[in-house]
Amino acid sequence: MVYHFEFDIAALILTIFMAVLIFFKKGLVRHANRVFLSLIGLIFLSELADIFSSIYNNSPSPSTVVYQDLWNYLYLFAHNALAYCFMVYLFFLMEFVKKKKVAMFILSIPFAVDVILLVLNPFTKWVFRYDENGHYVHGPLFVVLYSIAFLYMVFSIIFVIQNHKYLEMSKTASLMAFLFISFVPVIVQIFVPEYLLTLFFETIGLLGILFSIENKDDTISPVTGIFNRFALESALDTAMDSEGYTLLLVKIPNLNYYNKMIGFVNMNEILGKISSWLEKEFMMYACYDCGRGHFAVVCDRIGEEEIEKCKKDVLERFEKSWGKGKFSLSFPVQVGVIHLPEDVKTMENLQMIIDAPFDGKESAILDAPSMIAKYERRVLIEQLIDKALTNRSFVVQYQPIWNSHTGKVQSAEALCRLVDDEYGMIPPDEFIPIAEQNGTILEIGRIVFEEVCRFYQEERLNRLGLDYIEVNLSVVQCMDRDLRRIFDEILDRYSLDAKHINLEITESATADNQKALVDTIDTLRERGFTFSLDDYGTGYSNISYMYEMPFSIIKVDKSILWKAMDPKTGTGQKSAITYLENTIRMLRDMEYSVLVEGVETMEQKMLLEGLECDYFQGYYFSKPIQKDVFLDYLRVVNA
Repeated sequence: MVYHFEFDIAALILTIFMAVLIFFKKGLVRHANRVFLSLIGLIFLSELADIFSSIYNNSPSPSTVVYQDLWNYLYLFAHNALAYCFMVYLFFLMEFVKKKKVAMFILSIPFAVDVILLVLNPFTKWVFRYDENGHYVHGPLFVVLYSIAFLYMVFSIIFVIQNHKYLEMSKTASLMAFLFISFVPVIVQIFVPEYLLTLFFETIGLLGILFSIENKDDTISPVTGIFNRFALESALDTAMDSEGYTLLLVKIPNLNYYNKMIGFVNMNEILGKISSWLEKEFMMYACYDCGRGHFAVVCDRIGEEEIEKCKKDVLERFEKSWGKGKFSLSFPVQVGVIHLPEDVKTMENLQMIIDAPFDGKESAILDAPSMIAKYERRVLIEQLIDKALTNRSFVVQYQPIWNSHTGKVQSAEALCRLVDDEYGMIPPDEFIPIAEQNGTILEIGRIVFEEVCRFYQEERLNRLGLDYIEVNLSVVQCMDRDLRRIFDEILDRYSLDAKHINLEITESATADNQKALVDTIDTLRERGFTFSLDDYGTGYSNISYMYEMPFSIIKVDKSILWKAMDPKTGTGQKSAITYLENTIRMLRDMEYSVLVEGVETMEQKMLLEGLECDYFQGYYFSKPIQKDVFLDYLRVVNA
């Protein structure tokens, strides 16, 4: 019989195509992917061996018997290993490797029988032999090899059907198609054994799996080019049910802030550079882009000494800048190490830790219970913010600001409050930072600004002696290029002059993104707004820079006053009194109006009057109050 191996040649070309495709897609690095690569390798070896064994079997001679033996043994081993390897691939694909170790061991026994039969064949001739003319002939136990391969295929079909819920329908269909078309040529070759069809059909099946299951496109982040969150979840399923896995987390802070600062395109380019560096640094492991500027590396069997080195390398790299030119940035980073499954017991809690925002600490040790509690609280606050935005239930309160020269209320600070029916008052220092991080502060700021404009105009507050209302401007708002347009639309809607709104900017905002802040202030100043610098003296002061900005009022932080005169004891440090006195004098000499916050006692008020402070704000005069109460307050004190 003359064997026709044209189909083997076609199959070989297709296999080389698959290998090249995987190479240019930078390979497949998860465990199931590696087993799939083994399938590609085995079928390549089978095709090559089938071609050469057919050549030698078609024209046997005593001088080529060694080569004839080599290729026949290679073919039988590789082709029979293919069925076993496919079963192993299914176990890895459905993350059952660790769960069903005993089953894996038992199912390996038939393949071990295959190997033993092939090893003994030179002595027993049970699998194959050569007749007197040197032609290839099946032995009495040859059927055992194909029976075992058949059993593996039947088991694989049953396994896929029983566990189809672990895969998408399209991927289940691809696996079933591979198994079906692997049977077709076996049946055909019973009737036409000289045509070698089996490997061609199996290669077509593997090609289908490559494009449906092993296609990296649905597991790769389009921004960074590394594995995405979907791929990470699959890897974590295995890690949580196994031992010896370590999750390394790398987080940068407040991605929305940087997106606003330099734009999405430029920030995405930096995220790509970070991802490339992580892939190179951790080339032995799989790197994942979790979104929000969070990255994860899943390490299998990594020692503590190597973990410490990894943490050190990451922290050292982030001390340097990323990007280039005017879009070059350096920012802090948090590196966390979580041992799985020891540190975290549920997938839900692990996802919470991954998503938990950067907390400003360069800590290499994550306190899992604390992070879970913080994350749950953050999720709740985000839900309450969204609820308040939907229902427009944010409350704006007003705290009076006294003019020390006239003894009357000249202005007020508008303060946003989040009050929920179920959870009550949410402190501003809790919900404002979260709103700044997730970007909702832009909508909150717009709501507050509109409410202040409406309140001032409808209640004709200028007739009650109120010259203006102070509205806080967040750092994120300063990055918003549409801020001027939004404010213009609201002012026009209520026919309000911008001079009745004083925009308050925190001192920490002046320390970062100075150029963007100056551009924003210049644009708004042209519209007629005035500006106050809030929290002066909290540690960020840059007098030369501050002096160049058009602040009309400097608000001295209450901590300075309280060190000079404690509101509870009435005592203070002499050096603090000197600092307060010199601060007020310096600011007045610089032609600023000076407002001191946190005035709570008569003694503090008298101290500030002696220092010729211009404005007072604090509980001594009033806490932040609802607008109706504030109106009554104005009518009394400004009468």
